Amino acid sequence: MGLKILIRTPNHLGDCIMAMPMVNETREAYPGSSVTVLVPDYLAELYRQNPAVDEILTIPTRYVHGLIAVMKIKEIIAPYEFDIGYVLPPSFGAASSFKLAGVKESIGYIADGRRLLLSKPLPLPTPLNAEHRSTLYFNLLRRGAGVDLEYVKPKLLLNDDDNRKAVEILDGFGFPDDEPCAVIAFRAVAESRRWGMDNYTRLTRALTKDLKLRVILIGGADDRKEGDRIAEAIETDDIIDEVINLAGKTTLRETAALLSRARIFIGNDSGPAHLAAAVGVPLVVLSGADDPRETSPISSQKKLIYPDHLECISCVKNKCPLKGEHLMRCMKEISVEMVLAAVKELI
Repeated sequence: MGLKILIRTPNHLGDCIMAMPMVNETREAYPGSSVTVLVPDYLAELYRQNPAVDEILTIPTRYVHGLIAVMKIKEIIAPYEFDIGYVLPPSFGAASSFKLAGVKESIGYIADGRRLLLSKPLPLPTPLNAEHRSTLYFNLLRRGAGVDLEYVKPKLLLNDDDNRKAVEILDGFGFPDDEPCAVIAFRAVAESRRWGMDNYTRLTRALTKDLKLRVILIGGADDRKEGDRIAEAIETDDIIDEVINLAGKTTLRETAALLSRARIFIGNDSGPAHLAAAVGVPLVVLSGADDPRETSPISSQKKLIYPDHLECISCVKNKCPLKGEHLMRCMKEISVEMVLAAVKELI
């Protein structure tokens, strides 16, 4: 009987996509094994229809973090008696739940004081953040299994049902499936990565008027009001039904299927940007506080707009610590014209 392997995925969309190469090659590293992923319920859709995954165990959202999460996750995984567990989140709690659940061999990077909780603790590469996070996850498998594997960039497989739903959504808004469109993720979670509603409104206006692209706005439920404002601003220009706001209205797989039909994606280094890259869409990424060497979406069809002349660039802070004219310079120095030029190059 083959080994029973458990992979605790990251907690965020972008990281889950960056971890896909590792998940997809686990059975190659352990021939004859069964592979189970343990994933927050809001990300479970990413692993459905994946032939590299045998079973999906979901963590209810309220149990993703904290001490109570450790005990709940232990309850979820203990009955399966896993032989090997890969712990991708770097937290103490993620490793603790594997230890308490009796996973025979737990493998993860040394971080957050959890060395003794892991049966195979592996040191992070030096210097820290020296390699892309997707490679970091993949190398955890290489080193943990002791085998050489070929890295293949993240790819999300869509099925006929996914594509059918995307067509139905577009049809419901009067968007012909064969007309060119752009998808914009217009609001980053971290304040330091926000380009601003005025810029995205100007960009949307230029895409519709000058490039004759219909525009789909995507995001979470909290972004819906801002998306409505962008769409309404464009409608006042007598451009009716050229912009639709789908923020908070589609599932992950529906969003991925819609992205796969786009001519271009535009947004920050974020979960939606990684999703766009994983379905093969050309993308323009606005980068500032993030570090593209570590987390930029992996794509051969990408234009990165990155004011790297700034001393504070890639501070990786969620809120800009600077004041006055220096506040958010990394975003302020990205103009609508720069983004449009990158779009034109890609399409």
